[in-house]
Amino acid sequence: LLLPAGAGTTYRALGTLLLALLRDPEQLEAVRADRKLLGPAIEESLRWEQPLTAVSRLATRSTELADVAIPEGAVMHACLAAANHDPARWDDPHRFDLRREPRPHLTFGSGPHLCVGMHLARMELRVAMNALLDRLKGLRLDPDADPPFMTGLLFRMPSAVPVRFEP
Repeated sequence: LLLPAGAGTTYRALGTLLLALLRDPEQLEAVRADRKLLGPAIEESLRWEQPLTAVSRLATRSTELADVAIPEGAVMHACLAAANHDPARWDDPHRFDLRREPRPHLTFGSGPHLCVGMHLARMELRVAMNALLDRLKGLRLDPDADPPFMTGLLFRMPSAVPVRFEP
């Protein structure tokens, strides 16, 4: 489970985190100046644009959810992206804000289906971002490239992250 989880979802999440910070130079500079902010930036990025937007589950017994009957054997499709953008839980949920009040998000699921690789993913994101910030001075979006955008329905990631930096 760790091999595929530690590959596709992590590189998608890294692209998203990088794009979020590069689009907002003030937040990027805050992380450069104080690496303690990298943890909150990672969590906000995972909430803001999670690499996997939904999961499916099989109802093992009949139940009811939000006044809807769910029969045993029904396939349930849980949209993590919608939960992570619920305006009842998150102020201005479509905005990336590393200073947002910390709250649990559902990017890694919950309960018995909690992602086994979540700690590895967070560590990989931290190591990769620290390396990029340490080694690529003046890292910024390439102003001459087409503007990157988020793409994908089930698996989300930036279309590209064209950058420039000082040698």
